[in-house]
Amino acid sequence: MIILEGPDGGGKTTLAKKLAVDLGLPLHKRASDSITGPVVDLYAWTVDDITTWWKQDLAIYDRHPLTSEHIYGPVVRGNTRPGFEMANENIAYMRRYLRRHATIIVCLPPFGVVQENVASEIAQMPGVIENIDHIYECYKMMLHLWPLDSRIARYDYTADENDVTAYQSILAACLHHKHTWRGVQYDKR
Repeated sequence: MIILEGPDGGGKTTLAKKLAVDLGLPLHKRASDSITGPVVDLYAWTVDDITTWWKQDLAIYDRHPLTSEHIYGPVVRGNTRPGFEMANENIAYMRRYLRRHATIIVCLPPFGVVQENVASEIAQMPGVIENIDHIYECYKMMLHLWPLDSRIARYDYTADENDVTAYQSILAACLHHKHTWRGVQYDKR
């Protein structure tokens, strides 16, 4: 799976749509959005999703609860949703599985850009605007603390086209993932 992460205003939704077209892949159903927050039983949604990856077609996620809940939960609400406690062995196992089988793109343009984008949104989930600096810093830390054996990259839509964080580098990483997903060879687009 290809998972796009990052703070609100980081360019995830725009990147998801562009990658879907360029890669010929579907957008996966979202578990959460910026206005209403997560689905009612986020843990059940997550378990169902991860435990069926082996039979799902490759898709693009605009966030995944196994990464975003551990940032947004504590920062915005002060805790994670039930089931997402780090001591939960199922969560630890699912996070390891995700790291082995997904390419994660952290959408992280400069903070000023994110702050401006969030401020310009008409509607926003409670707690995001007030905590956007903390959310941004958590995603920066994620880039540095994520295990080295996982596939993770930073995307900055404001970057020069020759920068490693620019779209062409991200597209190349996603194409590689597409062509190696479960050993299945997809048509070369």
